Amino acid sequence: MAKRKVSRKYRKKAMMERQLQERKAPPSQPRKKINWKQFIKGIPSRVAGFFRDVVHELKRVTWPTKKALINYTIVVVVTIIFFAVILGAFDLGFVQIVDLLVKI
Repeated sequence: MAKRKVSRKYRKKAMMERQLQERKAPPSQPRKKINWKQFIKGIPSRVAGFFRDVVHELKRVTWPTKKALINYTIVVVVTIIFFAVILGAFDLGFVQIVDLLVKI
């Protein structure tokens, strides 16, 4: 079967129509009904399973040593103090600039 020629003007439209024809409709499956009694009965076991998994994951964590924890804490505190001083200096400078502009 020979392809029929489509003018430039309608190429996009023809291509979109072909894609629509080739596209398969998604399979429609009926929704399952929820058995609420089993759902409610299963909640405690799912909650217990969640906490069991949490404990298992926490056992796998590599916890820092006391010395490393102290070093990390010192680094964080020094960094916070450093940025607080910088931010305070910028704030003071901008306040002075605004005061000068207001007096003009």
